Amino acid sequence: MVEEPRADHVIVVGAGIAGTAAAFRLRRAGRRVTLLEREDHVGGRMSAREVRVGDALYRVDRGASWLSHNYTSMIELLGDAGLTGRMLPCSDELGVLRDGRVHRLSLVRSSGLLRTGLLGWRAKLRAVNLLRDLAAARRRLRWEDMSGAAELDRENAREYALRRLDRELLDYLVEPLCGSQFLTPAEEVAAVGALCIMWGTFGAASFTFDGGTGRLPEYLLDTPVMCSPGTRVELRAQVTEVRREGDGAVVVWERDGEVRTERARACVVAVPARAAARIVTGLDQDQRSHLAGVRWTSDVHVTFGVSRPPVETALGVAVPCREHPDLCIVLYEHNLGPGRAPAGRGLVTLIFRHHWSATRTTADDDTVIADARAALGEVMPDLAAHIESHREMAVVQRWEDAVIARPAGGYRDLAAFTASLDGNSPVQLAGDYFSYSTTNAALATGEQAARRILGLPPTAAAAGDAGL
Repeated sequence: MVEEPRADHVIVVGAGIAGTAAAFRLRRAGRRVTLLEREDHVGGRMSAREVRVGDALYRVDRGASWLSHNYTSMIELLGDAGLTGRMLPCSDELGVLRDGRVHRLSLVRSSGLLRTGLLGWRAKLRAVNLLRDLAAARRRLRWEDMSGAAELDRENAREYALRRLDRELLDYLVEPLCGSQFLTPAEEVAAVGALCIMWGTFGAASFTFDGGTGRLPEYLLDTPVMCSPGTRVELRAQVTEVRREGDGAVVVWERDGEVRTERARACVVAVPARAAARIVTGLDQDQRSHLAGVRWTSDVHVTFGVSRPPVETALGVAVPCREHPDLCIVLYEHNLGPGRAPAGRGLVTLIFRHHWSATRTTADDDTVIADARAALGEVMPDLAAHIESHREMAVVQRWEDAVIARPAGGYRDLAAFTASLDGNSPVQLAGDYFSYSTTNAALATGEQAARRILGLPPTAAAAGDAGL
């Protein structure tokens, strides 16, 4: 079956937050949009699943769990979509475990590092270097494209911390932040990545939606703009090829054994890097190799629903490697906003470093749950006992490609890749692999791809090209 093209028709491949943001911007500009998603739900790593226990309904985020007012692209999109009223406040504290004690840092107040008992006074003095380096780096950190940070990409986060900070700051700030964001030790990610975490995390309040972060793609598709006749959403649509043809694009996809070929004025490919390398035929060998070689960390994590919430005010507690080699953060998701756990109940997620997850990708759920409980008991025995006493359910989530952990030198590789792309092509790429793995970065790359298709100038913060 072959669909004839329309001059105003754009196909978006992938209904994660990058794809849904691109689709919204294109529809708002008057384009007809077809959104193709291989799963039976939208949102990708920004989606949720519902688990019912008797009359109690838990809503569990599959991937992303936390949002910040630092996410300027997302804040602007919410305003344009009429969704600002959906934003709800949540906990602004992040805990860090040291010697069995949780030290809580404010994500809003910059004085938090100076007041915390997590660090000694020498480490606090050395933290001034981190603040200076972050201030200098900010002009090169852009949500749409982090290739501008290539000039800063000279060492890994551990090397940077030992050179510019000290061992205490490495062990109890830099390393736990790297673990929480990238699911990997500090020596396995570029120092630029550590600066990105500080830039995106601290200095602004957190927010959420009723029911979790996975509501946002759903909300976008439910806006009047997206519910108009010019929008078509196809779920369980497996795209096998995207190619440029003349001044347009051709997309081949299949469902239930039926193969369809559609032509459109343009196409946004908003899928993970390795998937883009497989389906986009216009890539040269270097471009394909770059996408196929983007380093992802795997994630196998466990979420427990409990009949009584544990006593904790922080949104999560980061666990440094010095405290435990495998467990990297405990999320108290009931502190991340309403609608995740039923009233009076709690929702706790255990997230592990990638080496732990990599050895359990094929393990059965019961084994993963038992291993996760054992790890928690080794480092936070009171919480482990609380979960054991009040557990109502446990859910295991698996992501083979969960988070990009770009090593030292990876931002220089990114700069070479983005420089090789054609910003005027009818086929545009979008995804967090142009930046780092946050919902806001993915969203911003989707919007930037839409701007290129619409022939609009880049945003003030955008740099480089991202087309074929």
